[in-house]
Amino acid sequence: MDVIKIIKKNCKLFKKITAVEEKDKNYSYKDFWILMNNVASKLLNVKAKPIVVIIGKQNILSYVSIFGTLLSGGTYIPISISSPLNRIVKIIKLSKCNIIICENNKKKYLKKIFPNKKFLIDHKLFITKPIKNIKIKKKNRIAYIIFTSGSTGEPKGVCISREALNCYIEWITKIFQIKQGSKCSQFPQIGFDLSVADIFGTLCSGGTLVPASHKLDNFFPGRFIKNKKISHLVCVPSLIETIKDSKDLNFKNFKSLKMIFFCGEPLLYSQVKSIFQSKKNIKLINAYGPTEATCSCTFKILTSSNFRKLSGISMSIGKPNPKIKISLNQTHSKKIINNREGEIIISGPQVADGYLNSKENVNKFTKEKKIRSFRTGDYGKIVNNNLYFIGRIDNQIKLKGHRIELNEIDFNLRKVGFSNSSSIFLEKKIISFVIDNRKRNKSNTLKKLSKYIPDYMMPSNIITIKRMPIGQNGKINRKQLIQLAKKNNNFD
Repeated sequence: MDVIKIIKKNCKLFKKITAVEEKDKNYSYKDFWILMNNVASKLLNVKAKPIVVIIGKQNILSYVSIFGTLLSGGTYIPISISSPLNRIVKIIKLSKCNIIICENNKKKYLKKIFPNKKFLIDHKLFITKPIKNIKIKKKNRIAYIIFTSGSTGEPKGVCISREALNCYIEWITKIFQIKQGSKCSQFPQIGFDLSVADIFGTLCSGGTLVPASHKLDNFFPGRFIKNKKISHLVCVPSLIETIKDSKDLNFKNFKSLKMIFFCGEPLLYSQVKSIFQSKKNIKLINAYGPTEATCSCTFKILTSSNFRKLSGISMSIGKPNPKIKISLNQTHSKKIINNREGEIIISGPQVADGYLNSKENVNKFTKEKKIRSFRTGDYGKIVNNNLYFIGRIDNQIKLKGHRIELNEIDFNLRKVGFSNSSSIFLEKKIISFVIDNRKRNKSNTLKKLSKYIPDYMMPSNIITIKRMPIGQNGKINRKQLIQLAKKNNNFD
């Protein structure tokens, strides 16, 4: 079913139910429908099938702008308000948008650079009087474009069709089990694709979306979950480390939680174990999927009784969504082992139309018999009919003639007692960063590690840090680790 038909139905069914709960005000589904219609009306006054850049926070303005753009038949491009201005300018130029929705202080700066663009600012979009419902016959094929970091250093726009988004919504609303009265957090910034899971998964299910918009919410997410009585949490696994660091991973804070949806980076055994120690009867969904496959396309449900069997280098990412096919390709490797491991290839209706105006489309995207496929660059392995993410192919290094997967080193560092680890390759050296509360003798650590990995895989240096640096997207920031390594090892 089409996303607009779903939200329209929900707004009729749940008129008085809170759609978005903010610090200062709650917005009902009736309010939401009026606001998104108002946004759509203002967009159509400028241009049919508009292309709209939304520079925003996790708040009602961003949400109604997203749905209002879709209602108008347009394409939205979400940009997190905390993004550097130079990056925002680059994305606006690349997107060739007609309209920019932003706060007034951003408008003043951007208007000088883009005098011919139409700007809509927050206070002009908030009208509480009901307006005539909008019906659109013609729509853009593309629902949204999310810009990710490109290999060239330039932002790269991933074009997700309405067909792909509708397919994803059909799946996420079934698996997420949000009902009327359920409260779902919204931690990911709107410029990151994981936000698609909580925004659409909640509002297309009749639940209440609760944005973590305050800085303290992100510093102390455990307390936010408790205070807001969150039942469904969507996050990257690193958020669990943040909760542990603030000593808030306990039953008291997790009492209301029924489900956690993980995606974006490998979920670790230690993280899962600590969650079930805090609350046994909670359900975890470990999902996998690149931006190019509409947020997530495989999943595994983890419980306190099955998670130990599903632990490898990281927790299993399970099996694909019903309409998705996963295959493993070994053409990147000289040695073909079997068809149970290789580069993950995703095929099906959730696959993006490609990158915006990019030459990379030829190498990454293919189409056969109207079915789109995407080469992820991720290495996977099937064990007992469950898929495991092993690591990035470009994170595989070659040292002294040996092919090494850095994730394997991290897995074994955790095995010898470190709570978390992340390894990098710099100046032909493996450097491992670990989190450890105890003082350890480095030679003893290497001795223990040698029981699990060969000499050529041993790190040149193990650096203890208090916590892993986290980027804007909530994931481990490897660029900061490289800077730390250079500082610690005196690299030029």
